[in-house]
Amino acid sequence: LAYAKANDATHIFVYGHYPWFLKHENETDDEIVSFSHAPDGWGGPQGTKFPDGYFTIPKEQRQMAMILFKKYGVTACFSGHFHQNVVAQTSWGMPMIVTGPLSMTLKSEMSDELSGGEPTGCGMRVVDVGDSGHFEHTFVPLEDEEFMF
Repeated sequence: LAYAKANDATHIFVYGHYPWFLKHENETDDEIVSFSHAPDGWGGPQGTKFPDGYFTIPKEQRQMAMILFKKYGVTACFSGHFHQNVVAQTSWGMPMIVTGPLSMTLKSEMSDELSGGEPTGCGMRVVDVGDSGHFEHTFVPLEDEEFMF
């Protein structure tokens, strides 16, 4: 981050597996009380659900990173792990963009609130990087057979 800032990077993107947060950067570890449900026929026990709080980085570690991200002007953070789309942002406007899977999609009890209106399902995210910190992102569902593995 320091290198990017010192060399006048126009964009600083942070990519990781785990989302830093689902709603906002100050959410507590016990604030997210909803669950994500596995689809029927997923191969595990029927009715399996996972606590949504499991999918994020704990607040103590997250706060250290958020201080650095704000200090160095991180443009956006991208992740996966949650098996569904999330579009959130920090209090200073840094987007946290979580992209759904290429495999099994989960369904959170608060997915409508978290998705930012994006479609759900298997897919990928296309990021169009513009000038001076500007970028656009689009979730592309992989529904056509030509895109399936």
